[in-house]
Amino acid sequence: MRPNFVCFITDQQRADHWGGAGSNAIQTPNIDRLAAEGVAFDRSYVANPVCMPARATLFTGRTPRKHGVRTNGIPLAWEIPTITEALRQAGYRTHGVGKMHLRPFEAPNGYEPGELDPAEFPESRPLWEAGRVKGLPQPYYGLEKVDFAGGHGAWAWGDYASWLNEQHPDGSSLLQPEAGKKTQFGAEQSWISAVPEELHCSTWVGDRAVEFLKGQAGRSEPFFLWCSFPDPHHPYGPPEPWPSMYDPAEVRLPTRREGELDELAPHFRRVFEEAVPLAGRRAPTKIGDDQMREIIALTYGMISLVDKNVGRVMKALEEGGRREETVVVFMSDHGDMMGDHWMLNKGPFQFDGICRIPLIWAWPERFAAGVVTATLASQLDFAPTILDLAGVPIPEGSVPRRPEAPEMPTAWPGRSLRPVLEGKTADVRDAVIIENDEDYLGLRLRTLVTQDYQLTVYGGQEYGELFDLKEDPGQLHNLWDSTKHRELKRDLQRRLLHELIETDSALPRRLCHA
Repeated sequence: MRPNFVCFITDQQRADHWGGAGSNAIQTPNIDRLAAEGVAFDRSYVANPVCMPARATLFTGRTPRKHGVRTNGIPLAWEIPTITEALRQAGYRTHGVGKMHLRPFEAPNGYEPGELDPAEFPESRPLWEAGRVKGLPQPYYGLEKVDFAGGHGAWAWGDYASWLNEQHPDGSSLLQPEAGKKTQFGAEQSWISAVPEELHCSTWVGDRAVEFLKGQAGRSEPFFLWCSFPDPHHPYGPPEPWPSMYDPAEVRLPTRREGELDELAPHFRRVFEEAVPLAGRRAPTKIGDDQMREIIALTYGMISLVDKNVGRVMKALEEGGRREETVVVFMSDHGDMMGDHWMLNKGPFQFDGICRIPLIWAWPERFAAGVVTATLASQLDFAPTILDLAGVPIPEGSVPRRPEAPEMPTAWPGRSLRPVLEGKTADVRDAVIIENDEDYLGLRLRTLVTQDYQLTVYGGQEYGELFDLKEDPGQLHNLWDSTKHRELKRDLQRRLLHELIETDSALPRRLCHA
């Protein structure tokens, strides 16, 4: 039997920001239920801690340096094969709801909307607002149809914004901070939204996903649903009752220590004290404890609202009689520093806050149930796992009728997680690679994570980071300059080089001897 797939993906949700991750502070009963029915990966890592590169990896199975989306603002080339197109060609009905972010949200610098080809910039806010784009192309990277939500909070466009303005004459105005209420401590980018819950984007995403699932009644072909929530990405403006659900006074302060910035790369202190342009933010991260607690509390509320809609989608799946034949995945594209190590949002900070993400796989009677595994997993593993379960070959392009080189590497660098999900093996990898190109600062970071250590190398720089994850799980003590750990650092640097080589592309295939 070819299974269906429902893939929930949130934006900027940390690995520890759901109830089953040991966070008693946050209520996520529906996500928790998914974990109770399946396998939750406690150490799942991004391929890149920024939106567009991470999402491009999920769709293509390739590393950011190979699919070319090194950082935000770079479109994913149309010609690169995607898992959604492979599934579509194999007879799956494919559908996307919510945030896609496979093409830039803005217009290229120096260009006016009228100069751009809408076919090349279908997710661009200026083109939507100018009326030059009214919907994403069909199919879109293998998705036969997309109900598209661009942006976050007040910065919203696409099918969602068009629908909102049809439902309410002042829809776009309601999204703005000035239409809502001020928060208790006035934290940055924070307000209580004037948009009622039934018109909120998280609800709209849930509605569209439910509508798609109801449309599968009586259909024989399998389906793939990409259900992508723009939250809990900043700004922090959930509608009531969600902002009042969590008391900032009860929120634990982030993981950090005085003097920590002295041991980190120079850009950490600059970002803390100055308005440094980054892929994730521009304002200094130096904010008060009350404001930081408020941001975390509002984020909890945004996640709980997402959780409610995860429950609605799951109910529709069950009522439609499709649950037993459907693989459900819950994950995020990347995390958020949330004040850890004095940082906020995302940037060139290779710490758990943005690099570790939730990952849950559930399929009744097929996968282990109620398992929390500490095995390492990468976003590179998502695509090969989906195609493995679907029985669909990895799209390799031109291949010979018989292999020219039997010892050639696998087509994709990721590993199928199926043996772990089915309880046949404890792990499929012993290291993870994380890439991050911060063009604003001229930095290129490569991080190696093993079971016990984490090493980050900055290209062309003498500084770096080394953490003993067993002795220092909070990553508070950088051992890069420790003479005691000099040999360990050299060993990990060699291992990083090995992993970079091993994750290089094996495509296109060799067709003959010469």
